[in-house]
Amino acid sequence: MEHKIKIPVTVITGFLGAGKTTFINNLLKKYRGQRFALVENEFGDVAIDTKLIEGVDASQMFELKQGCICCTITDEYELVLQELAERFPDVEHLLIETTGIADPAGVIQPFFSDEQLKELYHYNGTICLVDSLHYNDHPEQEITLKQMAVADLLLVNKSEKLDEQSMNSLTSELHEFNPFAAIEFTSFGQTDRIDLTRMQEKERSVFDFMSLSSAHSHIQTQTLSFDRPLDREEFMRNFEYTIDIHKRNIYRVKGVLYFQNEPFEYILQGVGGSFELIEGDPYVRPGESKIVLIGKLSEVSFDF
Repeated sequence: MEHKIKIPVTVITGFLGAGKTTFINNLLKKYRGQRFALVENEFGDVAIDTKLIEGVDASQMFELKQGCICCTITDEYELVLQELAERFPDVEHLLIETTGIADPAGVIQPFFSDEQLKELYHYNGTICLVDSLHYNDHPEQEITLKQMAVADLLLVNKSEKLDEQSMNSLTSELHEFNPFAAIEFTSFGQTDRIDLTRMQEKERSVFDFMSLSSAHSHIQTQTLSFDRPLDREEFMRNFEYTIDIHKRNIYRVKGVLYFQNEPFEYILQGVGGSFELIEGDPYVRPGESKIVLIGKLSEVSFDF
């Protein structure tokens, strides 16, 4: 049986101890009437987190054991997702929880690059839980920054111990290297202000800025602007080449593009070396094409 509509996919990431499991429990309770499937990846023979997840029928629980799907993507990951869609055609939303010690880009990329998965699923976005108590002293600082860089929503957990000044300072720092993400402060993984259906809403406002350019100690943000409609064939050839050779350094890319002799704007988004271009709204006059990139951009040269 085929799905009449694509299944939205939300990826949940965050470092060890940030509160992902508690958050998922609360999320499932909030959307109790919705049919979720949950994919978890675990190290070792025993999937401990599975025993902690409440509110999901065991028959709709998929586990990928013996290794982290974030780090070593194999055909198993794509096949599990295809099997899930085939076995459970009435699933309304897929949640994927990544391990806390891995870059989630590998989990997200197939939803942009795998044609079969693109027919079955719609990438809804990524939620990253940020441990506010250990934000600056994680043992794997680069991994935590990557997790936050690809997120559409940064959920700053354990915030009950933060004063207003600390919250404002943290908000500014998070916005500096990920202007796409909405930021919410929460305690004990509460989901009161989370709306899964509106996760991509904020992204469009980012492109209203004339330019975005910031330099974090590990991650930079840069905006590329084009004041004339682009030659689609030439642009895509150069863009695909640049994204591919710099896929380890470009963590995230989003944009609004206008092409010559085409009446629609196009929405660009991608993670790592994979991206998609979606037809957007029609326009009377072409606007300014803008691409915002996040990553180790000091090591990237742009030629498009």
